[in-house]
Amino acid sequence: MIYLDHLASTPLDPLVLEAMLPWMRPDAAGNPHAAHPAGWRAADAIDQARAEVAALVGVQPGEVVFTSGATEANTLALLGGVPAGGGCVVSAVEHASVLGCLPELRRRGHPLAVLPVDCMGRVDPAALDTALSGLPGPALVSVMAANNEVGTVEPLAELAAVAARHGAAMHSDAVQALGTRALDMAAIGLQGLSLSGHKLYGPMGIGALIVRRDFRPVPASPGGGQQRGLRGGTLPTPLCVGLGTACRLARMRRDEDAQRIGRLRDRLWQRLQSRLPGIRRNGGAEGLAGCLNVTIPGIDAADRLLDLPELAIATGSACHSGAGEPSHVLLALGLSAADAHASLRFGLGRGTTAAEVDEAADRLASVLGSAMPSS
Repeated sequence: MIYLDHLASTPLDPLVLEAMLPWMRPDAAGNPHAAHPAGWRAADAIDQARAEVAALVGVQPGEVVFTSGATEANTLALLGGVPAGGGCVVSAVEHASVLGCLPELRRRGHPLAVLPVDCMGRVDPAALDTALSGLPGPALVSVMAANNEVGTVEPLAELAAVAARHGAAMHSDAVQALGTRALDMAAIGLQGLSLSGHKLYGPMGIGALIVRRDFRPVPASPGGGQQRGLRGGTLPTPLCVGLGTACRLARMRRDEDAQRIGRLRDRLWQRLQSRLPGIRRNGGAEGLAGCLNVTIPGIDAADRLLDLPELAIATGSACHSGAGEPSHVLLALGLSAADAHASLRFGLGRGTTAAEVDEAADRLASVLGSAMPSS
């Protein structure tokens, strides 16, 4: 299989697996919260992992709260971080784990605003300024760093500056961006940030919410008071070590990865253009290095993928896979439902090769070309 769905999940890096394995052996038993040598060793390993996560985004280790993944991190940030009596502002193209918090926030009485995007998927800082001016009291703003379907990179620093002028906290779902883009929370002005292990060549089941000192969400699961009381429960040492190693590798490799993967993405687009007349690109060329989203008019993308079992590609976010509904992201960009259903998302990654890109493009052209309406 040619794997071109890295936006849904990245393969586990062998160096990450190597770092995790010693902590999965029987002789590595030890609760990291226990006060004895076995517990202290596990706690030290988690502290090192926490420092690696912090270094990736320019914060202090004590600001890292481990979670089960970015969905939990986003939920903790939104359901716990909207100030009492305040509102919440998000963009129309956020991940389902962010948009899914809105009904509960509305039920609690928080005023909400959903920002539109332009045809490339960008949020206009002026629209945020207008939205915050219309909300009573303090607010929480949540805008993703880079879109998980079309790859659009949002102007986070400009948006954070607008939020700061209104006294609002700024959170970002940075899951897709951190593998190939540098992101310094202090320089940008973010108070909260979510990340996920399995989007960084790390393990599934682990992520983090970065909680700056001036942002303290109400804990959803205080448990035994672990992690500054923000997220209780025993930490999984192997997963934390895996996430820390993945973050260290991302920091070391992101520039090289971004350049190489970006060239492959452009190669794929050029090859598809030459083989499939009428194909259109969604989100523009300045987005994530590994993301290419295209519309092939006249096809039903989900149906046609059944004829391409050797290619791991997607019609949109994995969270909505199989739902049968058009992508909310593509609709927000102005596409019709028919064109949204005729769209494919390619996610290239660290292990993708030029030969795989060429073969995937040729196979797609062979299968989809006959399904396109003649001009």
